[in-house]
Amino acid sequence: MLGSWLAWDLWRERERTLELAARLVMQKSQLMARAFGDTFLAADYVLRDVLGHVRLDRDLRYPEPDADHRQGIEGLLRLKAATIPVLEDVALFNRDCIFTAFAKGNFYGRRSTQRFCSDLQVGPGERLHMQYLPVERSASKRPVVVMARTVGDAQGRLLGGALAVLDLQYAQNWLASFDVDPQDNLSLLDTDGVLLARIPPLPQAIGQRLPPTPSQLPFSELVGVDTFTDPSPVDGRLRVYGASRLGDFPLVALVGFDRSTVLEGWRHRAWQLLAGYAVLCVLTLLMLRIQLAMLHQREELRALATTDALTGIANRGHLMNAGAQEYARARRYGQELAVLMLDIDRFKSINDRWGHPTGDQVIRVVAQSLRALARGQDLGGRLGGEEFALLLPATSLAGARVIAERLRQSVQDEDSVRTKAGDAVRFTVSIGVAALTAQDADFDSLLQRADRALYLAKDSGRNRVKLLDSDAAASPA
Repeated sequence: MLGSWLAWDLWRERERTLELAARLVMQKSQLMARAFGDTFLAADYVLRDVLGHVRLDRDLRYPEPDADHRQGIEGLLRLKAATIPVLEDVALFNRDCIFTAFAKGNFYGRRSTQRFCSDLQVGPGERLHMQYLPVERSASKRPVVVMARTVGDAQGRLLGGALAVLDLQYAQNWLASFDVDPQDNLSLLDTDGVLLARIPPLPQAIGQRLPPTPSQLPFSELVGVDTFTDPSPVDGRLRVYGASRLGDFPLVALVGFDRSTVLEGWRHRAWQLLAGYAVLCVLTLLMLRIQLAMLHQREELRALATTDALTGIANRGHLMNAGAQEYARARRYGQELAVLMLDIDRFKSINDRWGHPTGDQVIRVVAQSLRALARGQDLGGRLGGEEFALLLPATSLAGARVIAERLRQSVQDEDSVRTKAGDAVRFTVSIGVAALTAQDADFDSLLQRADRALYLAKDSGRNRVKLLDSDAAASPA
């Protein structure tokens, strides 16, 4: 029961540890999304502000015939770009996606490579577009994220717009400001799954589209926050992830806690508890072994105190104690009680003729016969030497005589004791029978009457059952 409870409690704690890790990654990804999203939100405000200060038909001409006018527009862009230090550049482009003004760069007259520039269709009104540009497509030859706010006519044709360029090194540096365990990671991705920044750094994966994991909700469908546990598509390590959308922007902040690290403390405690449980089990087994040894020793001592060593039946002390208890019970409840006393006939001659080992074997055979004829409530014992007694609770004198006769006959027919030459050693017993009477003051007096009957049997020629004359006259038989 203790082991089952311990296993159940450890499993619950493991699940609680993983649930706590899931909540932490969600909270951390939300904090990242909120903090990082503020940068993009500020950049979007700059674009809105720029578009609010320019006229598409007048300020986005290419080529611009009025140099002073162009310088004035670029001064406006520099002023707005300076409000957000992380902006690499701010620019304007016309209906043909040709850059007409820059805050910092010198790409006047170049055509933008953004997706919407391929067909110049952007949808009516103002629209926000975000796109990752790798080194080979970036005008600055550095990986960047481009935020473009376009203006379209009622038919969705591009009329012009403004864009802001954010260097991804800023995102990498910003992620590096967080304390991260060696096997955990922080990432910034777009909703297509393209990796934009990652801590620990992984330059070869930047700009690569990562395949979705089995439990992951597609980032394009993510609204708010999501958590899942999956192997990383980058290094294969199993992690607990929290993913948060950066507001309305098509970007996702992803936090991954290595599950092995998350469960490290739990595993340490589990091993401590299991070690303690193992020690407890060992101590319990040792205590159980000691207890069983003590019980065994106590049983051996009890057997030594109550059992005859040669025959295995009750010894004299045990027989006398049991007889006293049966006498008291018979007196209390008015029950019958009988006793047999038997002696091996001419036992000395057996010892003298065939030796003491044969005599001991004869004694054991008589004890076996006594045990075989005894009922469940009866008790047979050896009083000493070749003398035995059989205690018969709830037995009348007539019933005791029948049992005694069976016992005498059983011993007479016994032929299991053999000499060295293989001849059977024959022997008999004489038996005295007595039953409880009102004159018996205690069990000893009952046993003495059975003893007198035994001597009467021996004096009558041996190998027979005898009762005292007074008992025989009182018996219904």
